[in-house]
Amino acid sequence: MGRNRSSIPLVVIGFFVGLFLASLDHILPAARLQEGPGRWLVVFVDWVAPPLAGVLLAGALLFAQRARKLHAAERAAAQVLAERLAGTERRQAIWVVAAAIAHDVKNPLHNLALLVEELSDETDPAAREELMQRVRENVRRASERVSELSRAGHGWLEPEGQTVDLAGTLEIVRERLKPSVSETKALLHIECPRGLSVQGEAHAVRTAVENVAANALDAFQTRGAGGTIALRAERRDGVVELFVEDDGPGIPEELQPRLFSPFFSGGNGTGLGLVIARALVQAAGGDLTCASSEPGRTTFRFTFRPA
Repeated sequence: MGRNRSSIPLVVIGFFVGLFLASLDHILPAARLQEGPGRWLVVFVDWVAPPLAGVLLAGALLFAQRARKLHAAERAAAQVLAERLAGTERRQAIWVVAAAIAHDVKNPLHNLALLVEELSDETDPAAREELMQRVRENVRRASERVSELSRAGHGWLEPEGQTVDLAGTLEIVRERLKPSVSETKALLHIECPRGLSVQGEAHAVRTAVENVAANALDAFQTRGAGGTIALRAERRDGVVELFVEDDGPGIPEELQPRLFSPFFSGGNGTGLGLVIARALVQAAGGDLTCASSEPGRTTFRFTFRPA
């Protein structure tokens, strides 16, 4: 109602401005056509056109006024939406870091459980001491992982400007997965040019690749037989591609659309490994997809921005 009342005076003012302009034409001396076909044209020009022009001018001013108000309202709404999205993205990023920390200590804790069980059955003092040493080593590894992931968390949220030596990172992944590779009697090959670097945070890239490779090892263990995992990296078409391939049992076709859904697992895992991996890679401007999967071959494809 407020807008309608404010618009009426503006139109009325425009109308009377037009009448005033028309009256000036009669106050000032001028020759007029009194008769003939041109008389109606004179009437239109003298009495109709000025008020009509005034009303149109008032309408244009009113439209401009409303457009400014609408633009201001849209900007305010966009600002509120941007602030809400920023808060949501921040909470999601924090969740990713927390989930990554929890997921990353899973292997040391699993090893601890196995060692404690083995320790309870061992009677030889020398063997027990060796087992205790391995227990202490896994406790140390778990503690170090929590510490380093906590320190790296800030960099995960803001990876801009950071670079990662991809070849060196893949070697670290191989070293960290060595116990699981040995346990499953698997082979892990790396093909990566020296000096190939990508944009991102080192711990995030390493964790993402390790999660995908660990899933392949879990599949080998479920199958009860070893296998081969290949990590192949190359720069092509302006991006760096990293393929994680395995010759395991494959992922059933009906499960593939849900691979990156939180807490979805086709085995005994938590269902967070791939979710965390994709989130970490996307934070650095890359992506992670399942390129293909069939019995005997599964390929995951990472893309990174070259450094």
